[in-house]
Amino acid sequence: MSMEETKDLITLVIHTPERAGILKNILESHGMKVVLEDFLVSKSTLRVAERVKISPDDLPLALKILESGDNYSAASIAMKMAGMSGNMLIPVDFSESSLLSVAMGFSLAKRLSVHPVIMNAFVAPLFSPSSSYQDSLDAMGVENVTQEMEEAVAMKDLRVAAQNRMKKFRDKIQDAQKKGEITDVKFSTSIIEGVPEEVILNYCTETPPMLVVMATRGVEKKEEELIGSVTAEVLDSCRVPVLTVPDNHSGLSISEVKRLMLFCNLDQHDLLAVDALMRMFDYPVCDVTLVPAAEKQKNNISGKLDDLCRYFNSTFPSASFKVSIPGGKDYRKDIDAIIKEENIQMLIVPNKKTNIFSRIFHPTIAHRFLFERDMMMLALPV
Repeated sequence: MSMEETKDLITLVIHTPERAGILKNILESHGMKVVLEDFLVSKSTLRVAERVKISPDDLPLALKILESGDNYSAASIAMKMAGMSGNMLIPVDFSESSLLSVAMGFSLAKRLSVHPVIMNAFVAPLFSPSSSYQDSLDAMGVENVTQEMEEAVAMKDLRVAAQNRMKKFRDKIQDAQKKGEITDVKFSTSIIEGVPEEVILNYCTETPPMLVVMATRGVEKKEEELIGSVTAEVLDSCRVPVLTVPDNHSGLSISEVKRLMLFCNLDQHDLLAVDALMRMFDYPVCDVTLVPAAEKQKNNISGKLDDLCRYFNSTFPSASFKVSIPGGKDYRKDIDAIIKEENIQMLIVPNKKTNIFSRIFHPTIAHRFLFERDMMMLALPV
């Protein structure tokens, strides 16, 4: 760029070349024109830093981005500017599947510079004291025990039991961190009384995390919980991204998951979904296969997907996008064939919030694939 073109630009900050380059990419992703200019030491040709120069008109937004975080993580900046907390929520039930979701979540948390919160929700059953319990009270000379007192005792016992299980689970995580089996990041734990899906959704409403990471059962076990699945309820209602990890996951770290399949609605939601995906994972190097979300083919679907593909390849050069359209009569079998052929490791699904009627009679792709496939899936709210 010529001197004439840069003379109206102002210096936003001076950084090392590496950090200046990272900041330049982030500012450009927000539509700004950015120029890097060498900063030379006096009487030397050694480049020790670079000026990051922008248009004065872009200064308010650029300052907001700078104030969003010191690490210049595109994901954390986008998260803070959207009003999200610096947390990642990992609901657990203390099973081995939960440990797998913790391992995946911690790997992502370190990459995205967010703080993981491990949560367990316990439900207090309707209290109905047994005769042996009442006999024990009588033997101790306790009379006129009210229903409220009995429920309070039961609730305290349940909370203590949950706290003890969480302590053992935390110890197991810390042991795995010492052995290098789980990424070593600081984390918090939380125990809340309530129906699990309601507790998770309330947390996401009141303190929106950047991401929810949840373990799921294998297909053969999912058939036992088609009704009342906590993960399915969260997928259908949650307005933050949800990553599901099946309990038979191969154990790949998130940095090794590079072959993705994105289901496209052929509308503006596709642009929002890919933008969210790229920001969340700091513009990863990956291969993304675009497929139509609709089982019934729309007019000119190939042309529309090709246009999307060209746009994504030009906008996100670190990733490689390609189109694959199911050609047979059975959409689901065709999708499975593409997954196998392209060695897909994770599904990306733009997910719309649905009402109870739609959930029963017209479940979303995310809902259906949760029960039909043993694959990692990232549901992005649109």
